[in-house]
Amino acid sequence: MIAAMAALGALGAARPAPVEYSLAPVFEGDALKAVAVEVRFVGEADGDTRVRLPNDWGGETELYRHLSPVAAEGGEATVESPGVLLIRHGKHARITLRYQVANGYPGDPPAGNPYRPVIRPAWFHLLGEAVFAEPEDRYQAPARFRWRDWPKDWTIASDLDHGGGRRLQVGDVLQSVSVGGPDFRIVTRPIDGGSVRLAMRGQWDFTPDRFADLVSSVLDAQRRFWGDKKGPYFVTLIPTDGALTQVSIGGTGRGDAFAMFATANATDSALRYVIAHEHIHTWVPRALGRMPKEDEAGSYWFSEGFTDFYTYRTLLRTGVWSLEDFARYANESLLAYEVSPVRAEPNSRILKDFWTNAQVGKLPYQRGMLLAFYWDAKIRTATNGAKDLDDVVFLMRRWREAAKTSDEVGYVREAFAKAMNEVAGLDVAQDYARYVDAGEPVVLPADLFGTCARIASENRRVFERGWDPEATSKAGNVVTGLKTDSPAYAAGLREGMKIVRREAGVVGDARIEYAVRIKEGDGERVIRFMPEGKGNFAAREIVIAPSLDETARKACAARIGGA
Repeated sequence: MIAAMAALGALGAARPAPVEYSLAPVFEGDALKAVAVEVRFVGEADGDTRVRLPNDWGGETELYRHLSPVAAEGGEATVESPGVLLIRHGKHARITLRYQVANGYPGDPPAGNPYRPVIRPAWFHLLGEAVFAEPEDRYQAPARFRWRDWPKDWTIASDLDHGGGRRLQVGDVLQSVSVGGPDFRIVTRPIDGGSVRLAMRGQWDFTPDRFADLVSSVLDAQRRFWGDKKGPYFVTLIPTDGALTQVSIGGTGRGDAFAMFATANATDSALRYVIAHEHIHTWVPRALGRMPKEDEAGSYWFSEGFTDFYTYRTLLRTGVWSLEDFARYANESLLAYEVSPVRAEPNSRILKDFWTNAQVGKLPYQRGMLLAFYWDAKIRTATNGAKDLDDVVFLMRRWREAAKTSDEVGYVREAFAKAMNEVAGLDVAQDYARYVDAGEPVVLPADLFGTCARIASENRRVFERGWDPEATSKAGNVVTGLKTDSPAYAAGLREGMKIVRREAGVVGDARIEYAVRIKEGDGERVIRFMPEGKGNFAAREIVIAPSLDETARKACAARIGGA
């Protein structure tokens, strides 16, 4: 009888009422001025419901400043603290919140990662964390989403449009990307287990069809590698406002989508790498363990560094990259690490300055990737080649899938250490202390990749532009912070000159002549110099063994790619 009553109770239990979200345009004449957000939900039984407005996310703060005052219907709203509203209402009252979201920038989105709302007269780009309010403790509650009153000649798209019986949660809405405008172009391609939609705008050196082919090839290859992802995927690409002297590419993973931002001079091959990196975030770290809520940047060596490692591994292993592609990208990262002024900084520096210092922001990517290669080699040695890092992360994934609640999911640092011990009998405590916590530079052995490739070391001069690149960029590419004892100064460059674009040179490589075109009066001229700074360093790079036949090349790709 008790069992029967329990079953009847379960059948009669109603699912929680969904939180309903919608987006509508606010025009001023023909120009989009803002986007109107509406949030509908059922209030708490005790008559008090807190609502979290967009606030701190991705290094941005006070995101609620781009919202108009929130109007509440069905209750009385007061500001309890910055970014938090308290709604007082009747028991289980139906609440409707309405507000408008304005552009988060003075004009077009700047180079880098424009995470704030982008609302321009003829288009918009919105990340969920920057625009949607969240009733407290409803992150895993069911949700609905709809578009309202958009013009028929506008193309609007979001990963929230995904069908196939998918049940949305509030967390999906917060992790979404939504775009729209008359000039957005959408292309769809099939991939393993589903399809991918590409939404892009702007003028590029490649067509939407060409880019869609690149996107689908990467996503298809990585899904086959991990073997467990189904359903649709969504990718957005918007242009950012940057000078011709720099290439800026950024992006952020959205769970079942990712949003990309790039200056118009970005190449499709560079964008392909960012696509591959962001898509790996579908599994790393989400499918492997929990990231700490506090001091999350302290674990970026895993979430970002291992993502880079598996970006390299999957692209090579699945044939999207050649051996030469792998060596070129890996060597760029190696060089950037070797010349980084913060390469030996402890993990505590990353916790402090990840979002405010560009060099520190790159460090966990570089350090974590090198550690992944280092640990991969240690596993192979310990198991006589029977296992590698794949076995460790796949074990972590099985643990993650077996967890019944989120509290049972281990933190990535502890889970990785436990999996290393179970797979290969290795204790990584000392490695953590040396390389992660203390920041001791990671030096990979010359024979890391066996006989098919070696890590060569060469003594080189330090690279030096001669000016402060970040300050110069912020000044509109007007030379700032020029050193009077630099080769650039000796060649004729002066403080205050306007750089039109870089004509030649490779950032970080002092062996290649550097050339910048500068504006002078009514004309232009090119200044050339060797970008050699003071001092030397040991430059390491991967050198593929020469004269490999096709069989040997395949074996080498398999060796490096973990096959």
